[in-house]
Amino acid sequence: MSDALAGLRVVEFGSDIAAPYCTKLLTDLGADVCKIEPPTGDPLRAWGPFREGSQERGGLFEYLNAGKHGLTLDFSTADGIEQTHELIAKADLLVEDLAAGSAERFDLGLDRDSLQRINPGLAVVRISDYGQDGPRRDRPSTSLTLQAASGWVNVREFGRPPVQAGARIPEYIAGGYAALAALTALRIADAGPGRLVEADVSAFESLLCTLPYPMLMAERLKSMGLPTNSKAAPMLGIVRAADGWIGINCLTGQHWLDVCAMMGLSEFGEHQLAIMLGGPERDEFFAKAQPWLDSISVGDLVELSQAMRIPAAPINDGSSIQDCPQYRDRGFFVDGGPEDARFRRPGAPFRLSRTPVGASRPAPPLGAEDTVQWETRGERDTANVGNATSPFAGLKVFDLSTFWAGAYLTCYLGAFGADVVKVESIQRPDGHRYSGSLLRNSDDWYEIGPLWQGTNLNKRDITLDLGTDAGRELALRLAADADVVIENFSPRVVEQFGLDYNSLVQTNPGVVMVRMPGFGLQGPWRDYVGWALNIEQLAGMSAVTGYPDGPPCNLQGPADPIAGVHATVALLAALEHRRRTGEGQLIEVAQIEVGAAVTAEPVIEYSLTGRVREREGNRHRRDAQGVYSSAGEDDWVALTVRDDADWAAVTDVIGRPELREDPRFASAEARLRHHDEFDEVIAECAGTRQADDFAEALLQRGVPAQRLMTADRMYDIDQLDARGFYEDLDHRIAGRQRYPGWPFRITPGPSRNHRTPSPTLGQHNDEVLGELGLTGEEISALRHRRVIGERILNA
Repeated sequence: MSDALAGLRVVEFGSDIAAPYCTKLLTDLGADVCKIEPPTGDPLRAWGPFREGSQERGGLFEYLNAGKHGLTLDFSTADGIEQTHELIAKADLLVEDLAAGSAERFDLGLDRDSLQRINPGLAVVRISDYGQDGPRRDRPSTSLTLQAASGWVNVREFGRPPVQAGARIPEYIAGGYAALAALTALRIADAGPGRLVEADVSAFESLLCTLPYPMLMAERLKSMGLPTNSKAAPMLGIVRAADGWIGINCLTGQHWLDVCAMMGLSEFGEHQLAIMLGGPERDEFFAKAQPWLDSISVGDLVELSQAMRIPAAPINDGSSIQDCPQYRDRGFFVDGGPEDARFRRPGAPFRLSRTPVGASRPAPPLGAEDTVQWETRGERDTANVGNATSPFAGLKVFDLSTFWAGAYLTCYLGAFGADVVKVESIQRPDGHRYSGSLLRNSDDWYEIGPLWQGTNLNKRDITLDLGTDAGRELALRLAADADVVIENFSPRVVEQFGLDYNSLVQTNPGVVMVRMPGFGLQGPWRDYVGWALNIEQLAGMSAVTGYPDGPPCNLQGPADPIAGVHATVALLAALEHRRRTGEGQLIEVAQIEVGAAVTAEPVIEYSLTGRVREREGNRHRRDAQGVYSSAGEDDWVALTVRDDADWAAVTDVIGRPELREDPRFASAEARLRHHDEFDEVIAECAGTRQADDFAEALLQRGVPAQRLMTADRMYDIDQLDARGFYEDLDHRIAGRQRYPGWPFRITPGPSRNHRTPSPTLGQHNDEVLGELGLTGEEISALRHRRVIGERILNA
């Protein structure tokens, strides 16, 4: 048994969360990572959380940097720079998060030309807010303003201002994409371009990539003359039961009818849309529903809902999540930190059968001088890789995925060369085709749903009725010839069809199978139903999002693509192991565990302090900031005051220079103490200004500010145009549309984000089955028996 990324040598020159989380994932998978810090250390060391009475060994820093070597170097000296270069010369990968266009990159010799001389075979990942080029490259920003720019700050509670995601979750998302970019860049480097391979990761684009294609949905609605920015809320959403908060999440119309029946309110069964949109029916419904909810505990209500196959989950926080039966029985939370300061933290967000993630040593202390025993960099194995423009060329992928998480993984592989064959059936097509079902305005409505299309680019599509012997036999034949098999159904589905790993390995011992069940393959909740909102709720993402005096709030979307990114990272590592050894393996990525991994801080904080921090709304622990209504209708501006210079600039922009020395606002500490008054001052000015004008005036003075992005404006962003984020593709039914790409650019590397539009149902039946050796007559017979087909039955 060996680590999946055994022998991979990584230098990390990063701070805070995104870069360290990128290299944490690589460390989990067996890479040898050396973290380089200046004498002042990674700023995250000072963030905490800390054990009571101690300001050392912050828990979040320990979590993100466990298992790494450490070097503390003075970069103002020639010796410090020389040691850095000596280490890079022996490395395979460098991960850094210096500001785009930073002079420091050249001062340290980390620019492209210098690295090309030091190590021409190196892969480099550069993480920045907006990317290394484009008109917004140098724009001042914070997590709040990046979320605002990307559409992540939105209305999550009726009647309240839009609110950010909590617990610094967006920073983990950028780190996850950076790990994906890193392993893709390494594959390109192995293809032998003969020069430095650079991956330019944009945190802004990373956040856009996790949204449920609102720009596509807005364009479709606009073409039908419908409003593009409705404030619909999932039902029931997050509600209070007798002893706490619970999420009851209707994904289908049938779920809603079942919820109404469960609560004895069947008369509301026909009013789902009106209630979702916040009409008067909403207040009437909840007035009748709340007494029933008050009479039942969270645990009993979860059990009752799940018995009726209604997606429901408790709202876990940093305390309750560790006692949740599914996490507890799976042993997900583990001890971390040095022996004299142990605490509980999330485990790895993936499980690999042949190369399991092992226990790691504590994070390196500041001042570390670890001896990194790296030999001079030799040649890496370049067998079975594609080329710079198609790094996954030659990879055969059998795609049994449904909805978003698994399909996102296969969409990525297909974009860069893999041959992805997606399997549906005319009896039960991929449920993602039904998302956005209000758009049923033609006989082909199920072919043009924005969510379906955006997630299923770059694939071939066949239909097989797996309930028949013929369908199962053909599926097994396709799986036997695949390098990779992907599925994210509930566990029992593929098992009942004989398509689980233990069955497939009998005929295909080298296969790498990725299984992505929402709750995991084992545990008491193994067969529970759930989707993205359940994952957010169970994993702690909802508990940290919202206002202190309001309910927990859903993030509404990102859990699926986040899980897809983590699964792809694990898969690429497993393919590296197979390239070295010939061994396949099973990868399990439980979506609730990925969600908890990117919401680590509340668990760590409770373990260290015994406290659960209240929700922070749009506030920050160190900076004064907020989201403020502007003069436009339902238009908002987010801004952050990081220091006194920002405050001085703000007072000029709002025409209140006398506030510069006001003792309530004259220091960072004072602004935090008087945050309500700070908000009143900003809100008064913002309400008289147009959002774009106010934000631009602040940006011109160096203050992070941003108008909140809405779906109908996502195609009109200069930064995305400059970086080629969108790709135009022609669909034979939907016509020409613009699809989001990936949040990084790799040079040299793929020149396009996508290769082909989404397939129609069964579009490639004849082609794929013909490649299996079936004759035209045999394929026609299968079609006659409805084992295959090209139209949904009873659509």
